[in-house]
Amino acid sequence: MNKVIHTPEGVRDIYGEEFDERNELKRRMTEAIEAFGYKGVETPSIEFFDVFSKEIGTTPSKNLYRFFDREGNTLSLRPDFTPGVCRLAASHFSCEDGPQRLTYSGNVFVNYLSYKGRLNESNEIGAELLFDDSVDADCEVIAACCEALSMTGLSEFTIALGHSDILRGLIRYGKLSEDEEIVKNYITNHNNYGLFEFLDEKGTDEAIREIFELVLNHNENSSFDERLLELSKPYPLIRDGLKRLSDIYELLKLYGVAIHVSIDPGLISRFSYYTGIIFTGFAFGTGEPVAAGGRYDELLKSFSSEGPAVGFALFTDEVYTALKSKKISLARGRAEKVIEYSEEEKAGAIKEAMELRRSGTVVTIKRKCEE
Repeated sequence: MNKVIHTPEGVRDIYGEEFDERNELKRRMTEAIEAFGYKGVETPSIEFFDVFSKEIGTTPSKNLYRFFDREGNTLSLRPDFTPGVCRLAASHFSCEDGPQRLTYSGNVFVNYLSYKGRLNESNEIGAELLFDDSVDADCEVIAACCEALSMTGLSEFTIALGHSDILRGLIRYGKLSEDEEIVKNYITNHNNYGLFEFLDEKGTDEAIREIFELVLNHNENSSFDERLLELSKPYPLIRDGLKRLSDIYELLKLYGVAIHVSIDPGLISRFSYYTGIIFTGFAFGTGEPVAAGGRYDELLKSFSSEGPAVGFALFTDEVYTALKSKKISLARGRAEKVIEYSEEEKAGAIKEAMELRRSGTVVTIKRKCEE
């Protein structure tokens, strides 16, 4: 039998300096989230397949790692933390307990059909604020996300902030429900020409068509075109979504993080369980998002519970890539010392090393080379 020394495609070993730096990175982000009052939870890497089913609206089942237990139940490695945290919350908390602030850290597993440089196993750190449907809750999680990124040493990052009801409203009022995936594909691929040609073919109402145009051409500042606000008045989903974004941006100024936030009313999330705000974080040095999140007020119903919720995840691998590209140090700054000893000095060296370690110093002891 040949000895296996390589990892499968899509996973990798982490060791040495990189291991230490990643641990420091996770420590900084976790402590930043905990400073907002979030308490740690841990969910299993393995869940019943139904936790991530198509009806839940998470990762497509074709991208899940699936297998069976001894009783024949279909299981899955988690591709996403949020459904598992909702399952946990449905078992242990309720609206009567008041808002719950939960944070987590661990690996997720997505079996990408095409590798394209993406890892199938990656680390996430995130937070969920349950049983609070307020603008204040939305702002808190965005602020916590920004603070966690800032505490890593990143300063050049942007949170693109949108609202799922805007596109949902455009599809509903534009009578495009049967063509929802087509519309989303045009927007995701930034193919506005194809989209408007498609809308013309469908005979879409001129007002809806103009709202599409204003939404997709929004210039990423904090205010909306007056024409867009006027056109949206007859359409509650769109109108209320735009207002929620404006209210959130104003409140984020009090947190001091609005400088990192850019409103994007045409933003789309890859998860369909989002029902309110959605946001994605980007940073220089990586082509993939460093964070993502949103509101998912209906997800708890999938686990026989009920209540609003909002949360986010930080993608450790991408944050690390962004930091390394900017040459930002992840050194923890702990004092280090090496103690060399002869056989006669061994007892004293061990005693000294233990005392230093208990005071926070990293100590390595080694026997002196004999000449």
